[in-house]
Amino acid sequence: MKTVWIDVETTGLDHKTCQIIELAALYENGDDKSTFHKYCKPRIKPDNFSEIEELTGITWAFLEENGITENQLYKEFTELLSQKIDKYDKSDKAIFAAFNAGFDNEFIRELFKRNNDNYFGSWFHSARLDVFSTVAMAYRFGVLPVQINNKNETIAKVLNIELKAHSAIEDIKASRQIQIILENKIFNRS
Repeated sequence: MKTVWIDVETTGLDHKTCQIIELAALYENGDDKSTFHKYCKPRIKPDNFSEIEELTGITWAFLEENGITENQLYKEFTELLSQKIDKYDKSDKAIFAAFNAGFDNEFIRELFKRNNDNYFGSWFHSARLDVFSTVAMAYRFGVLPVQINNKNETIAKVLNIELKAHSAIEDIKASRQIQIILENKIFNRS
């Protein structure tokens, strides 16, 4: 099954008013794997960017030097998708997978809309793979002890997965590992 693991770092929590500053994606379909990782410089520096720098480690100077425009981010991301998915074939879609899939999904959908593309559904199934929900299922079946919080970094630590949190590329690698470990625990229990 084609799956695209996605994580974004953003200037805030509201997908309508905030922007993506880092986008990482891992496409996989069996042995076919491709990685996408880009930084994006917002048009305007947010007033609270020092807080974003503290959380993500991504500085404004770094984005000025290494960040591409939102339009370029969209073009390069859809270029990767078009190499793997035939958007005109209704049966050829990928699963959108993320730790908190709703959050990342809304930002990616907004990226598409801001680039006059209303066809997000041409690439992705409407059903998402949300690792956060898998964590809840693992709690429910007793294969993972309930944690103080349900952050990606907390669950990764419990499962002995190394993670540099708030790095989009590292977050998707950890999220994918969490999903695989918990699937095995849930579906292989006696």
